[in-house]
Amino acid sequence: MKMYNEIKNYRKEYVYEQYTRIVEKFKNYDKITKVQMLAAIYKIYDNPDNIIDICTTRELKFLKIVLDGKLPEEYLIKNIMNHKKGKYDWEISILKDKFLLDFERNIPEEIEAKVKQALKTVKWKEKKKIDDLNELLVSYCKIQGSAMLYVVCQFASAITGIASETIWKHMLYNKLFNYYVFIVERKLDGYQEKVPMAIYQDYYEIEEELEKQRKKQGLAGDKKIDIRMFKTLFYNDFDINNPKIKKFLDDLENLPFFWTSALKLIKEYAMLNIDRKPLKKAIKKVPSLQYMDLTNFFETLDAAMDEMPSGALNGYTPNEAKELLAKKTILQNIKTKNYVKQKNACISQTDALLFYKIYFGLLEYTNKKYKINKYVKIYKHNGINPYKIQDIVEKYWENKEEITNEFCSSNPYEFNEEELKLAREFKRGIRHTFIIARYELEYTALMDDDKIYMIKGLNDNIDNIYSVSPNT
Repeated sequence: MKMYNEIKNYRKEYVYEQYTRIVEKFKNYDKITKVQMLAAIYKIYDNPDNIIDICTTRELKFLKIVLDGKLPEEYLIKNIMNHKKGKYDWEISILKDKFLLDFERNIPEEIEAKVKQALKTVKWKEKKKIDDLNELLVSYCKIQGSAMLYVVCQFASAITGIASETIWKHMLYNKLFNYYVFIVERKLDGYQEKVPMAIYQDYYEIEEELEKQRKKQGLAGDKKIDIRMFKTLFYNDFDINNPKIKKFLDDLENLPFFWTSALKLIKEYAMLNIDRKPLKKAIKKVPSLQYMDLTNFFETLDAAMDEMPSGALNGYTPNEAKELLAKKTILQNIKTKNYVKQKNACISQTDALLFYKIYFGLLEYTNKKYKINKYVKIYKHNGINPYKIQDIVEKYWENKEEITNEFCSSNPYEFNEEELKLAREFKRGIRHTFIIARYELEYTALMDDDKIYMIKGLNDNIDNIYSVSPNT
């Protein structure tokens, strides 16, 4: 059968979804017909290399089975409704989505010659290596829902040992990866420019809600990586090796309704890790389930979903998140119990006054030199609003060496030799964002990218300003 005749029986929404996954420069929904979308897809398939690129080894081998006329009896059209699960269900489903198989599980006439050509030229060993990489990359995006592209790249490079430049190029141009993962630029908090994001296609519609939930629930920690699970997730969406998840899927399939329609909603709830009551209510509303006692099934559902990775939890499962939070609480309690308040961890009042005398002198000189704000007086003034002198502070730190040298040469406030000596030391000042590494009795340890600094507070111990936390 020709797919151009069959396509008229497909829903336009379904065809458009596949079209946008396969065709890079796609048109708006209202400006293209189903036949035109199919034509655009088959234009991609005019190049047999693209057929190889968009399929896994399993899909290509199944296409060969179809071409050789060796499709098992249970998959013939007359028996479609008579079996539940079979060996080739995954291949058939995904190849239909890509319009490489028609409804009767035949290769459409329009592309049969191109498929034959592709199967003659495929390099199976090389293709298997690409499969391994795609299984890792796609499953990582499936677990996270969305992630910065460079994070996906660095993760895969660390696991595989493949150069990050090679993986980056693969993600941009490999058709199978782009069939599952949508790459788009997004503006993220803390970044001045838009950042390339990898969004798993099935979660594109809930992307905003996912980011919202990630901000609420996101966890940081060292998560154990199980590479075998990535392969399982790629082909099954769920970790079917997990007995709780396997039992749930079996129980779901045995319910008297079109259970596959519930999977999308279940995956979204697992991804967002939100209250499951609306999900259970939606399942309960199905006419054929309204009068069934679903108590045991919902218990099985909860047990399974507690084992499913959530993008809102940065890839942790709810059970893993509970365990991680419990450990952090224990560590925090231990640190709080053992914590000793700082004593003498700030400089003397005399030294603090001297610091401000010199620093405010430098800022006053900066303001006059650059004529920033003629209404502000800084030197020997108390109670200065820091926001009013922010521009002056920024200008000083941008030119601190030049300003400090000029200040010490002209000595506008008649500092003595000791004060001038200290003023010259301001050229060595460091202005940066630090992490508080540790509170010691008489000093605070600040950590930079590669150094640790031991400092004292000016007017007070720093632990009175920033309270002790699990990270200190």
